[in-house]
Amino acid sequence: MSNYEWKFSTIGGKNRVNISSGEDIRHLGELDQKLWTVLSSPVVGLEFDAKTLKMLDCDNDGRIHVNEVVKAAEWLTSILKDPDMLLKKEDTLPFSAFNTDNPDGARLLASAKQILKNLGKDGNVISLADTADITAIFEKTRFNGDGIITEASTDDETEKATIAAVVATMGGVQDRSGVAGAGVDQIENFYKNLSD
Repeated sequence: MSNYEWKFSTIGGKNRVNISSGEDIRHLGELDQKLWTVLSSPVVGLEFDAKTLKMLDCDNDGRIHVNEVVKAAEWLTSILKDPDMLLKKEDTLPFSAFNTDNPDGARLLASAKQILKNLGKDGNVISLADTADITAIFEKTRFNGDGIITEASTDDETEKATIAAVVATMGGVQDRSGVAGAGVDQIENFYKNLSD
């Protein structure tokens, strides 16, 4: 039983819960499911960002369920100092908004700083546009965690030549930076062919 004090409005003769604060979002898990207007919705055909819907669909069944909305709400309100920011229609987030007492909040702040650094930008605010172009974010980084190595991954000329040879003979795989590189399969096949 929730002790949270919900506020209601009557719309079309039915009582509806008002979601008008970050605290309302934080307490969504306490709201009786009988009071939810929708218990499930598809991830396609909605006027909503498709990438966000895909992330919300934790079990990849093509539908967003109440528990997935609640899980997202709990996570979002835990990584922000002021959950009311979730209701502002802004496409920027100041670094000071991250709750660094939460490990995920601290990681997101570090990621935001790294993204701006990779983009060659100064400042203490990250925007949606800053995060949109993965290639731009990683194009100047040597190690980006995608498992693909490029000639830029090393300063050693012999290693550069080997990577170039792997790409030339086995085909390249696009690195997050947008450059062709070599993955595990290409490298293993390259050395297998050398030993045959």
